[in-house]
Amino acid sequence: MGHLNLESTMGRIKTATPDSQIAVSRSDIDGNLNSFFAATVISKKLIADGDPALIGVYDGTMNLEAVKKHLSGFVKPFCVEVEA
Repeated sequence: MGHLNLESTMGRIKTATPDSQIAVSRSDIDGNLNSFFAATVISKKLIADGDPALIGVYDGTMNLEAVKKHLSGFVKPFCVEVEA
């Protein structure tokens, strides 16, 4: 799994083909998503089991603007601590 920002995640999705899709899940790291190949044994099990962190599976043939908009809603904003 790779903890990547939205732009890097979209770069992986853009080059993915329907037979080698990218799965995306939530990340605990602010400003990031987890992206990984969807066709591995572990990934297939996560998908089949309906892992609650899984957002979806994508490839470059999809409407990339719609995918980006959808994924942007799952990116945790950076937290900045402000001293009083």
